[in-house]
Amino acid sequence: MADRILPIIHRGIVIRQAEVPGAPYEWTHEETNAHGMAPTLDDAIRQINVHLGSVDPDCRVCRGTGSEDWSYLALTPCRLCNPEEVRHG
Repeated sequence: MADRILPIIHRGIVIRQAEVPGAPYEWTHEETNAHGMAPTLDDAIRQINVHLGSVDPDCRVCRGTGSEDWSYLALTPCRLCNPEEVRHG
């Protein structure tokens, strides 16, 4: 399978999608010998955040605070950085 010309890099981990319609997004973390597959890019980003076990400092939703409404400091967990808390909350 051929990869896209420009893979996406999230927190130092490369996310690729094959040039096949409906192909999943795949990521591999060489340092910990971990990998994953997700149907959407956001799901792949969530998997990486869970794998790394910390809030993403460059998150486009919470801007590294871990809370979705960062401007008002609400207690709603970020759906990208803390998917487990959102699911159980």
